[in-house]
Amino acid sequence: MSSEVAAAQRDRLDPQSRAVLRAYEAMKAAWEERVAEGGVPASRAFADAVFAAFRGSDRDLRPERVVDLEIPGGDGPRPARLYRPARKDGGDPGVVLFLHGGGWMLGGIAAYDGLAASLAELSGAAVLSLDYRLAPEHPFPAGLSDALAAAAFLSESGDQIGCDPARIAVMGDSAGGNLAAVVAREAARTGQCKLRGHFLIYPMTDVNAEHDHYRSRRDYGGGDFFLGNAGIDFARDNYIDGTGAAPEDSRISPVFGDIPDGLAPALTITAGHDPLRDEAFAYHSRLTEAGISSRYICAETTIHAFLSFGILDCAQAMRRELAAAISDTLNP
Repeated sequence: MSSEVAAAQRDRLDPQSRAVLRAYEAMKAAWEERVAEGGVPASRAFADAVFAAFRGSDRDLRPERVVDLEIPGGDGPRPARLYRPARKDGGDPGVVLFLHGGGWMLGGIAAYDGLAASLAELSGAAVLSLDYRLAPEHPFPAGLSDALAAAAFLSESGDQIGCDPARIAVMGDSAGGNLAAVVAREAARTGQCKLRGHFLIYPMTDVNAEHDHYRSRRDYGGGDFFLGNAGIDFARDNYIDGTGAAPEDSRISPVFGDIPDGLAPALTITAGHDPLRDEAFAYHSRLTEAGISSRYICAETTIHAFLSFGILDCAQAMRRELAAAISDTLNP
């Protein structure tokens, strides 16, 4: 993509998103040498710094109770953080299992604290943010195993942490959206966990396709819009290399495979200037074609990861819309 084309596309971003993108690029340049020399640990530190820089202030949107705890994972206990809002009736709220993004290798509870807290307070539902195992130290299927174990725990023992085990949803963004899609399908397929809904935020749904297959990857994957195609490939390779898993495996690319009967209703949210936009829409289309209740929203003038950037007005507006959908799903 030429610099002229990229500049024209940036002009279609809203002013706040353009400002965030410029600030991100300045941070990336300042961290470049450190990341190149420090490998994955430095990349994780950089990602945490980016999310902290654009988090914004959410002091008025924290639920009454925030508790760090451990829950069963796929291979031993995993750290988690529970955001539990107060209820006027004193009963246990429904709960959203939240699976963070970061290409299966970055991110964590701290980076997503502001988003998880605000969604809990706005929706009236509890949010359980899971610290699942990360690649490359723990490649596929480690993180997925942790997510499945967390969903099973909520279904079987959610009342132990003050949540209603009959009202569960799963949500994730980017690679976490990938995990959330797979958890929802496995829940429907096995019947082990009865989900009320699943919420997919700019999910990775197809790491098998050539980049030219999706227009959004052609238009926005050159590295000028926060996430690029090189980052998608890097995440995929760290997640599955050496595992024997194929990228077209539906547990890795959920756009493939059969859609099970009884899959919980879905809401997919994307950004207009995100290379993942079109594969997310393709997955939404697969769900609707299979007769699954599925809703799709695109925030046209912003970028990948915007929902975590609380300094953006579009993020705050979408958080309110998402929270309303969570409330409708878990508090009908």
